[in-house]
Amino acid sequence: MRTERAPWWETKPPSGPIPTTRWMVARAGEGRLEPLCVQAGAASVLPVFSFEEEAQMFLHLGGYADSGWRARESCTGELVSVLLGPCLDVEGVALDPLPEMLEDGTIGLVEVGRRRFVGQLLEGGRTASWCKPGAFSF
Repeated sequence: MRTERAPWWETKPPSGPIPTTRWMVARAGEGRLEPLCVQAGAASVLPVFSFEEEAQMFLHLGGYADSGWRARESCTGELVSVLLGPCLDVEGVALDPLPEMLEDGTIGLVEVGRRRFVGQLLEGGRTASWCKPGAFSF
């Protein structure tokens, strides 16, 4: 009789937090996803939210709701693709920002550098699945 063992990555306990679903604000562009990047002083940042309600609040309070923008659930793989693709020029990611933070200059309190954020997503993605099939459809 032969016993099969699970690969080490299925038996090893996670060493860090497992990535959760995140939300961004986006709209359908010309055949591709167009994420909302906002200006924070001289820098451009991508707002990312922990909950759909926070993204919806940002849309409405920031005046983006009537311009085709909507809250979009995003998995780790999609966020990495966005930050290494269409948002390659952003300097950071704003975590759960309020629209007023753009005006009063406090956005830096919730901002993480783009490279650091991508690194954290990739590090956490070792133990969790990145996306469900079809997750990139808009």
